[in-house]
Amino acid sequence: MVKLWDVDAFTFLKDHTPLFAGVDEKHLETLAGASALQACKKGATVLFQGITVDAVHVVAMGSLSVQIKVPNKGLTTVAELSAGEVFGETSIFEMGTAGATIKAAQDDTYVIVIPQDAFRNLLAEDPAFVERVKALIASRKAPPKAPQG
Repeated sequence: MVKLWDVDAFTFLKDHTPLFAGVDEKHLETLAGASALQACKKGATVLFQGITVDAVHVVAMGSLSVQIKVPNKGLTTVAELSAGEVFGETSIFEMGTAGATIKAAQDDTYVIVIPQDAFRNLLAEDPAFVERVKALIASRKAPPKAPQG
C-alpha cells in the first residue's frame, strides 16, 4: 500500500478525497492496495491530452494545471487541481481519451495513481459511487457561471 508521509493511501482516499467519501472500506483498501505514488517536479506532464487513460489520479500534495490546446495559442491553463481532487475518471468512465493535458504546477507534487481495473471494479460494485462520478463529470462539463455583481 502506498504510504504518503504519516498517511497511507487508504486513509488519504477515505479522509481527504471527496469523490471516495462513503465508499465501503473494503473497496477503499482494494484501491489503496493497487495504487502507486507518483512524484512530479514543476512542469512535468502527468497526462497528455488525447491519449488513452489507464488510471485515475488523485492529487495527494501540491498542485497541477489543467491545460487544453487552443488554436493559435497552444496550451492554455483552464483549471488548477489541489490535494484531494481527481482526474482521469471521465476518460475511463466514458471510455474516451484525455480531454486535457495535466502538468505539475509546483515541485514536490505527489499523485496517487489508481489503475483503471481497480476503479472499474468499484464502479461495477457500488451504484452510489457511479452516481458521484456522474455528478463530478457533469459539473466539469457544465458551462462556467457568469460572475455575479
